[in-house]
Amino acid sequence: MDVFTNYYQLHKTPDMKRRNILKYLLSSIDILAILLVFQSSYFFSYIHNGKFFYTEKNLLLLFITILPFWLLVLYLVRSTGIPTRRYKVLSLLYLQSSIAIFYFLIVFYFSFRLYHVQRLFLTELPFFGFLFLFFGRILIYKVLKRFGENGHNHVIAIIIADDSSLAFIENLLSNKKLGYKAVVIFTESTRVKAKYENISIILPEKFSGIITDLIKVDFVDEVLYLKEKHDAAHIREIITTCEDLGVTFRLKSASPKESLTSAVKTDIADGKFLSFINIPNNSYSLAIKKTLDINIALMMIVVLSPAFFILGVLIKLTSRGPIISKLSKIGWRGHQIKIYRFRTMFLNAERESFYLTSKMKGPGSELEDDPRLTRIGRFLLKSGLDQLPELFNVLEGDMSIIGPRHPLESDSIKSFNRKYS
Repeated sequence: MDVFTNYYQLHKTPDMKRRNILKYLLSSIDILAILLVFQSSYFFSYIHNGKFFYTEKNLLLLFITILPFWLLVLYLVRSTGIPTRRYKVLSLLYLQSSIAIFYFLIVFYFSFRLYHVQRLFLTELPFFGFLFLFFGRILIYKVLKRFGENGHNHVIAIIIADDSSLAFIENLLSNKKLGYKAVVIFTESTRVKAKYENISIILPEKFSGIITDLIKVDFVDEVLYLKEKHDAAHIREIITTCEDLGVTFRLKSASPKESLTSAVKTDIADGKFLSFINIPNNSYSLAIKKTLDINIALMMIVVLSPAFFILGVLIKLTSRGPIISKLSKIGWRGHQIKIYRFRTMFLNAERESFYLTSKMKGPGSELEDDPRLTRIGRFLLKSGLDQLPELFNVLEGDMSIIGPRHPLESDSIKSFNRKYS
């Protein structure tokens, strides 16, 4: 049986279709909300006109210019889906989008000298933008709440179970408000297999070593260990895998007094768990951090835009090739991300890498005079300016202003091979 083919057929393909339809619906509603934002701002700023804003050419052009940027900001702050988070967190995300638009309007106003547009109108745009988009999305959430309760907003889970887990699995999966979807169940239980083989992929427990590969195929939110008898060595191995990839591991605990220093006690579907979470899980704090990241990145990009231009011209004049290079690194839950850097090497640098590696003194060492580097590349590396484009990674949500560095994909592959060879 090709487990990955079945995984996609069972989970990813139908979910992608539903999510795409919903994504287009929500995007259309966001566009309508922004249209109402412009009209409301126009009504209060140009109340004597009594017309629609699009009857004035300048305001119509402003709307056409800002609309795609506003939608991009909403996407970057991850507020374009059905809000499953607390309203305080959601309000911070929409406040973030309004602040970003306010920055853009200030730059746009002075850059293009839009002095014919009332400043009150430009000030009202982000204010009404927050109100219409935030409360509009809450209204949509109320209307679509039944959609989530019918199991379309999934917590994607991998389950390790035995006969004793049958009642709990039934309770977990039948409670649509919890939103759990078991895409793979590892078990030796014939009862579990008979009951859930039509809705989940059922594999023998001895194949649980492929959990790492399943997580890398697509997002997996949690791994639930439900067996009555715990295999300590097996549990430690899974915990290590989950911690490496940023996935929550939950161990069903019969004793409420049982505790581990690295675990958090949680209750799910009338069951008590010890949850191992290796990433920050306070949604309110994360939203604040996201707000700061976006604000700081936007301000730095605006302030440093002359430096981006000058360095880009120097890179282009001193060597052939693109201005920006992309490094493959490992991000959240082991997924590959592309990190942006100013290019510091010649185009044929990869051909010389193997030969130069033999000249290096040891792992992590660098050549004093690396012939692969361009003239401007040496300066960029020494000054750290080659990392300026990473600000765009911050906007995309792949990085944070302050946080751990992502490992290279090649280093991750070597580590994986050492672990399983």
